[in-house]
Amino acid sequence: LPHWASNLEGSLDKKLLVVLRDGRKLVGWLRSFDQFANLLLEQTVERHILHKERVYADVHLGTMIVRGENVCLFGEVDPE
Repeated sequence: LPHWASNLEGSLDKKLLVVLRDGRKLVGWLRSFDQFANLLLEQTVERHILHKERVYADVHLGTMIVRGENVCLFGEVDPE
């Protein structure tokens, strides 16, 4: 695996926020990844955020495979 894979290894079985190239925000549990940074997310929701109103809504998507080239940013979600 490439050297950056250790970043993903530390995130396995954790809840992540993933920002995609098209601006969508996904929240789900990282279950697996490969050498191309393709991600397998379970219990995934697409999060829509209204910043002015300080509210958000989630659209349930279920289990997803996200192509690595579409991932801009990901980070662990605080359980609270």
